[in-house]
Amino acid sequence: MDPVARNFVAASVIYFFIGTCLGVMMVLFGLEGNPQLRFAHSHLNLLGWVSMMIYGVGYHILPRFSGNPVAYPQFMGYHFWLANIGLLGLVSLWGYSVMLTGVFALMQVLGVGLFTLNILASIKPAPETD
Repeated sequence: MDPVARNFVAASVIYFFIGTCLGVMMVLFGLEGNPQLRFAHSHLNLLGWVSMMIYGVGYHILPRFSGNPVAYPQFMGYHFWLANIGLLGLVSLWGYSVMLTGVFALMQVLGVGLFTLNILASIKPAPETD
């Protein structure tokens, strides 16, 4: 497995653990109504756990289905850092700075764009061999 794909999977399960612990703490301490914690909990689980698992598994498996390597492997590292820094910035600063939240949200969009471009280029039909 490519190291970046493995890093996405590892980050995914770490975010799953953190998001789950945060959710349990919100219930135990009656903080379900806190908008900052609710935002952090949902984004850690959606962008952290679910999306990063999709990225890791997608980079590992989808190109293999068409018999191609990942089209732009250098984009994978950029995507990893954009996704992680964007997520941590979003959950840390949401509700405090609209401008910085927008910057971190834009990082997420750029990361998703790199993933989309890379996967679409990677799943094109493999060239015919004689």
